[in-house]
Amino acid sequence: MRIFRDEMTPKERITAVLAGKPYDRVPCSIYITGQAGKAAGISPWDCYYSAAKIAQIQIEAHRIFGVEAVTSGPGLPGIAEAIGSTVYYPGQENTPYITDFAVKAYADIHRLEIPDPGKKGRLPIHLEALEILVERFHDTVPVNSNIAGPFTTAANVRGTESFLRDIYRNPEFVHQLLRLSLNSTLSYVKAAAGIGANITIADPTASSTLISPSQFREFALPYLQELATGIAELTGSAPSLHICGNTTKIWPDMARSGAGILSLDDTVDLEAAKLTVGNQVALLGNVKPTATMYLGTPADVTAEVKECLRKAHDNPKGYILALGCGLPLGAPADNIHALFAAAREFGKYPIDSERLN
Repeated sequence: MRIFRDEMTPKERITAVLAGKPYDRVPCSIYITGQAGKAAGISPWDCYYSAAKIAQIQIEAHRIFGVEAVTSGPGLPGIAEAIGSTVYYPGQENTPYITDFAVKAYADIHRLEIPDPGKKGRLPIHLEALEILVERFHDTVPVNSNIAGPFTTAANVRGTESFLRDIYRNPEFVHQLLRLSLNSTLSYVKAAAGIGANITIADPTASSTLISPSQFREFALPYLQELATGIAELTGSAPSLHICGNTTKIWPDMARSGAGILSLDDTVDLEAAKLTVGNQVALLGNVKPTATMYLGTPADVTAEVKECLRKAHDNPKGYILALGCGLPLGAPADNIHALFAAAREFGKYPIDSERLN
C-alpha cells in the first residue's frame, strides 16, 4: 500500500479550485475500475451485478492509487437499458454494448415509460453502490455518478445510425425521444442526489464528428441545459460535461450548457480552450488515454502531465488534471501511479511554471 501525503482532502481540494481559492496541488481526476478490480480479485462480470463489488473496486482504487473521486453510475448505456434496450455484459475486459434497441419503429415510443430508478435495469445496483460509497467516504472524497447525456441515451434507445437519420427524416420524433431520455435521466439523478452523489455527464454521440454545430444547438444543447439545471437544483453543484472528439466549434455552446467543468478530449488543445471559454468554466483533461496511459511509459506520462499543466494550470475558472477520455482497462498500474505522482510534484500550489518547460 502506498502512502499518499497531501495537505487537503480530495473534497477540500476540488472545492477550493472551483471556488478560486488556494489549494495544495492541482486535483487529479481519473476513474479506475479494471486495475483496482484485479487487485481486489473482482472480475468485470462480478461487478456488473453486485453493488458491494462495485463499491469495493472504488474503495480499492482510492486505497491503491489515491483516486480523488469514487464513482458508480449507469454510464453510457444504463438509462437506455432501464428504458428497454438490451445491454450485453462481457465477462472479459471489454466494454458493455447494446445488442437490441427499445425503439425499432416510430410507434414503439408510445409504449415506453420513464423507468423507476429503484426497480429498472441496473439502476438499483448503482444506487445501492452509491449508498455504500457515501457512507464510507463521508465528507472526504467526492462520490460521483456518471450518466449519459440525453442525446446519447436517445441514440442508445433507438440505435445510433437510425437516430442520426431521424434528425433529417423525423425531427419531431427525435425531440419526443430526447424528452423521454431527459425525463428518465432526471428521475435517476433525483434518486442519486438524494443519496448524496455528484453527477458527471458524458454525451459522446453529440460529438462534432457525428453532428454539425447547428444540429448540436437544435437537438442536444437544449436538453443538456435542462439536465444541467436539474442537476444543479438537486445536488447543489453544476455537473461536469464530456463530449468526445474535436469539440472546438461547440466550446461556447458547451460552456452555455450549465456545466461547471468541461472535460476535453485529447484531440483538442487545452490552451486554446482556456483562451476561448476559460473565463466561463473550469477545464478538465487531457492526457492521452491510449498513446500515453496504455502504450506509454511512466516518463511519457510525466512529460504529458507537465504539458497539460503548462497549458491550463492558470485557467481563470480552475483546472483539473485528467485524461482525454476513459482509462483503458489494460493500462499499466505504474502509469497510473506516475500520473498522480506528477500531479503532486509539478502541480503543487503555487505552480512553478519554469519546472513545466
